[in-house]
Amino acid sequence: MNSLKLKNILDYNNKTLVLTGSSGQLGVYISNFFLNLGCKVYGLDKVKKKSFYSKNFFFKKVDISNEKQTSEVLKYIKKKEKKIDIIINGAAYNPVTHFSKRNKKELTLTSNTNIIGTINLIKAFYKIQKNNCKIINIGSVYGVRSPDFKIYGKKDRISSEIYGGSKAAIIQITKYFAVFLSKYNVSVNCISPGGILNKVKQNKTFIKKYSNKVPIKRMGKPEDLSMALLYFSSELTNYTTGQNLVIDGGFTIC
Repeated sequence: MNSLKLKNILDYNNKTLVLTGSSGQLGVYISNFFLNLGCKVYGLDKVKKKSFYSKNFFFKKVDISNEKQTSEVLKYIKKKEKKIDIIINGAAYNPVTHFSKRNKKELTLTSNTNIIGTINLIKAFYKIQKNNCKIINIGSVYGVRSPDFKIYGKKDRISSEIYGGSKAAIIQITKYFAVFLSKYNVSVNCISPGGILNKVKQNKTFIKKYSNKVPIKRMGKPEDLSMALLYFSSELTNYTTGQNLVIDGGFTIC
């Protein structure tokens, strides 16, 4: 591969990204990451984040668990941009109450956001374009292993049973659509981050306990996902599909 071809592959100036969960911690980082590459970014979320000022960022208020809303917004984007190059399913909900107090509303909201929302977006894409796209689903280390309850205090935001179950489902959904969409030149892959540092929502004791379980001795940062995002969204992955890349500093191997 010559340098000119590689340069063209990594040129995102004419690409359009659709990102769900654009107002969350990871969503904000992912939006800015692709905006800096030259992408047009359509951020889908229930709540608007006011920190975006790029002329190439377009916010759309959408409940992705609503199939009609999701379908209509993708039709709009496709009509305006002519094509959708990258889809990142990043929207997620995690109820932090104890599982013994789990109510139906929390179960439904988690399943609707994390699982049904992902399926709705891929389904809507399939109906309007079907081919030539890179789809990245955001999973979690808790989709492949159980939390270590010893690192959580009574007031910590513990990873819930339904959140972990939904993220395990995301990994399987990735494999399903990777096979189904393979003949349409669509790759579908998953990134499963470890715990991402958030000093607003995490106290120092939890951060220390979690970090001590990680061989690299720290929690993750959004920028730790950068190369995986770049890899899975580029034409360099035309022969890579159905994979779940765990980025956790070694958390899951101990």
